[in-house]
Amino acid sequence: MKNNYEFLSLLAIILGIVLGVFLPDHAGYFEFIGKIFLSLLQVLILPIIVLSLFLAIARISNVNSLKELGARTIAYYLLTTSVAVITGLSLANIFIFQDGYASIEPANTKSGISFIDRIFSENIFSSLANGDILHIVVFTILFSLAFIFLEERKKEPILEITDSLYEVVMKLIDWVLKLAPLGILSLVWSSVSGFDASTYENIKSFFIATTIAALFHSCISLPLIGTLLGRFNVLQYFWKVKQALIVAFATASSAATLPVSTKVVEDSGVSRRVARFVLPIGATLNMDGSALFQALIAMLFVSLAGIDFSFFEQVSLFIFIVLSSSGTAGIPSGGIVMMTMVINLLNIPHPEYYLGIYVMVDRFWDYPITSINVWGDLIGAKTVDSLVQSER
Repeated sequence: MKNNYEFLSLLAIILGIVLGVFLPDHAGYFEFIGKIFLSLLQVLILPIIVLSLFLAIARISNVNSLKELGARTIAYYLLTTSVAVITGLSLANIFIFQDGYASIEPANTKSGISFIDRIFSENIFSSLANGDILHIVVFTILFSLAFIFLEERKKEPILEITDSLYEVVMKLIDWVLKLAPLGILSLVWSSVSGFDASTYENIKSFFIATTIAALFHSCISLPLIGTLLGRFNVLQYFWKVKQALIVAFATASSAATLPVSTKVVEDSGVSRRVARFVLPIGATLNMDGSALFQALIAMLFVSLAGIDFSFFEQVSLFIFIVLSSSGTAGIPSGGIVMMTMVINLLNIPHPEYYLGIYVMVDRFWDYPITSINVWGDLIGAKTVDSLVQSER
């Protein structure tokens, strides 16, 4: 039955593209199905993050074991994000972005906010209400760490209740996945029908560079890391977890994909302890695709603005994107705030114009870039699990 849903979901993407091209005016009639599907996924984001991350940390009685798991997870995320940014900067230096862009109009966007404010919450209940995932992840980690030091007799009842709640959420995910083919068809149909090809005719070199960078990172860099560090067959693993990638591509939301990612990773044989620890953090902190894309589009803006960007300035951009990409929201078009910060860092004049370019280009790339984000998380869960298992 699971394979049937995966096949139907893949078929839904193809059919959605065809319908979006040939019947764009009819997409609105079925858009509500996609909204329902996305809403059902989004409502499960916070429960799966809080419950899975809490259980992953709280069940570790040995603090040294937690340190080892956390160290490997963070090391993997830094490695893959760094590789992604280097790939993006390298392709940007190979391709010279000097096409005309006069036809692209600026758009009004939000201004940047403090990176510290994106990490730490002043009011966790407000963060829960607003869906500030990074706030919730940080608070859950701190809460779980404090929980470890409770007496065993006090911890067990809470763990049992939390574990039961987690199983309920996983059952809900099973039900939501039954709607996946229809939801994906609606989302893809609606998205494709809204594309205006003329918008992208003037930025061909950027599209070519981004395509090569995305393919290189997803098909070469990440599989090599999984093969060399994780020592597992990446192609076989891909086939087991492909449902999460299909949902990621359709929804353009790594956060909304998290419930599906958790399920397919655990079904593929990754230990629940590792999956529950690595994936919730990865859905917020590990944004390989977003980092790669931000590096490329930042260099595009530098070229458009006529700024002489030295090697050392590119190094500073590399460091900033590696650190700031972890704050990219895991929702459709969630990188707008981070892009505002990048533009401010580069001190580019008329930032609203360049943010307008970003908004329109991001409409096209949001889907494959999100898939790369999720693929990096999936590879990370398996790699960290393999490293942990090899030392036992």
